[in-house]
Amino acid sequence: MILTVNGKAFLADSESHFPSSSFQGNRKNYNGYNAVARYKDGFVAAGADGRIDMITISGVITKSVKFPGEKFNCIISNDKFIIAAGDRGTLLAADETGLFRHIESNTGENINGLAVFRGIIVGVTDHGEIISGDGKGSFKKSRLPLKGNIVSVSSRESDCYGVTDEGEIIRTADGIKWDIIDFNKVYSGYYKTSYFTKVLVTDNRIAIAGIHNDGSPVLLLSTQGNVWTERPLIYTDDQGYKVILEDSPNDIIYNDSEDLFYLVCNKGKVMQLPSCNHCNKVVVISTEDIEGIAFNDKIMVIVGGNFLIKVVSLKW
Repeated sequence: MILTVNGKAFLADSESHFPSSSFQGNRKNYNGYNAVARYKDGFVAAGADGRIDMITISGVITKSVKFPGEKFNCIISNDKFIIAAGDRGTLLAADETGLFRHIESNTGENINGLAVFRGIIVGVTDHGEIISGDGKGSFKKSRLPLKGNIVSVSSRESDCYGVTDEGEIIRTADGIKWDIIDFNKVYSGYYKTSYFTKVLVTDNRIAIAGIHNDGSPVLLLSTQGNVWTERPLIYTDDQGYKVILEDSPNDIIYNDSEDLFYLVCNKGKVMQLPSCNHCNKVVVISTEDIEGIAFNDKIMVIVGGNFLIKVVSLKW
């Protein structure tokens, strides 16, 4: 599979700037988009300045709403709802009318990630707090004994995973009891100390992105969450040399039909990771840090600093 626009690999159909950052735990950027999700036949993105924007598959903003004083860190959606969350416990929901309403999150912590697990919305926050609810009333809150801030959450039918910026992995099979794995303690002497930025759960794999303690990026893969393997982030550059990725990863997405992961990073880099370790590719598509990525059919949208929007088509 090749990412193409106008016959050229990884070129953007469109780019919008309305006004990133090196890794700082869970601190998303304050001058652009922090997250994007598929919504109906387009996308919805959220970020700084309290902005939530509806974006077409050609990269055009058709609707923009603002909530002054807010900063959104995450957003999830399907064809019937949108839920966005951010700093100081801000939680908003919109139904098919597109009108947003505030929901009582029952936390004052920064909400860093959202997922839907068995019909329940799960939010993860700073200082180990987890909130959950159906989106119709106030949320319930619990706190886990974690060293770090929970920065990301992802779910599938059987379980739900979260990660912290201190290298911890949390998992639940029922949404109530969470198991905690201190990755750096378990794998001490085998892998470098790692701090996580994102988790993605697919039907048959779990992927965790982050950085090592020396600042280099890391991608961990597991099938059941019990044994973790570090994926080499080596690729061949335009001159034919083997190069190691150096930039912090901020989001990850999986294309199951082609068995491909896409890792989006600081300094506008996108890394394509097929099943073959020797076939990794990296393309620079912007000078901005990339914070989010989403698919809608054969279109991929990438968002980031300075309210960057880049839309890329997928040629099969």
